Amino acid sequence: MNSMNQTFASRASRRLPGRMRAVAASVVAAALLMTSGAALAAPVPPDGSIAGLEAKFVDVKGVKTRYYEYGQGEPLVLIHGGATAGANVWSKNIQGLAKRFHVFAVDRLGSGMTQAPKDGDWSNTAQVEHVYQFIQLMKLGKIHLVGHSSGGALTFYLAIEHPEIIKELIVVAHGPGMPALGAGPGKVQPKLDQCPDQSTYEGRKCRMVALAWSPTTFDDEFWAADQFMVDLPTSGTRTRVAARSDAAQTQAYRQRMWDRVKNDGVLKMPIMIYGGKQDVLDWEGKDPTAKLNGEMGFFDIVGAKNPNVKMVIVNEGGHFMYREHPEQFNHDVISFIDYWKPTSAVR
Repeated sequence: MNSMNQTFASRASRRLPGRMRAVAASVVAAALLMTSGAALAAPVPPDGSIAGLEAKFVDVKGVKTRYYEYGQGEPLVLIHGGATAGANVWSKNIQGLAKRFHVFAVDRLGSGMTQAPKDGDWSNTAQVEHVYQFIQLMKLGKIHLVGHSSGGALTFYLAIEHPEIIKELIVVAHGPGMPALGAGPGKVQPKLDQCPDQSTYEGRKCRMVALAWSPTTFDDEFWAADQFMVDLPTSGTRTRVAARSDAAQTQAYRQRMWDRVKNDGVLKMPIMIYGGKQDVLDWEGKDPTAKLNGEMGFFDIVGAKNPNVKMVIVNEGGHFMYREHPEQFNHDVISFIDYWKPTSAVR
């Protein structure tokens, strides 16, 4: 931070008492760094890639779809959450995981540089079908599947709809909307109340920052590419952030999936539930520490009819713990999959 920014941060905090002074100074400094750093960011590549990665494009049933592909061996597919940045959120993990797997990280419908659905269908069914058709187009066969947040929900549904193609399922940050998740106001709400409308890009970016535990979770390069992709004339994000999904239809679909798990025990593959101890999205405001209600609810229901379920909780990790602790996350994923490798031939 230059001297002018330091002076501004110091003056801003001087009006506050005690411990609040340091907090305020750090917040102002972070904002100034983000603003000044964005102006100095290098030009974004035409494929919207970051961290030295190079993206590819493929037509999936008429939808131009962006993806990253690295490594050799068994296919591992990474599905991102609600971030407009798409598969860029996996930028700290792709090359590490590619030392062991043939990694595919794909932009979901209307995210990153993947186009919006031609028929305007943003339903869970359409999202699942897009990923399934991508896997079929790439001729991947049986895969190791990892999904984060709403992408975790998508992979959860995909594993229910097409269990024959899934070797192991790894759900990161309680994506499927666990029934045991508390309904009360959460720790994240005060932060979100200060964000713009969540139906806008600015609101969703603000939400990502609020859910991150570390100030280094996202850097200037990440945000520059994110803004570049959103501003493209062909960006599906413009449509997605303005779209209003049918809440009743979404809830009905989700309930059908959970019923199939609870009543039919359809998920027989090994499953790892991966969470961050400080993920405020799953932390009720009344609780002094995160109770991990979502993760425990997921574990109890899925584990009732499947003995091969494991839960990993990362300390000092928020909603994007795989970016905050990439080496640990990669190690945990590789170790989990390798543990089941001797039995994969019969699954």
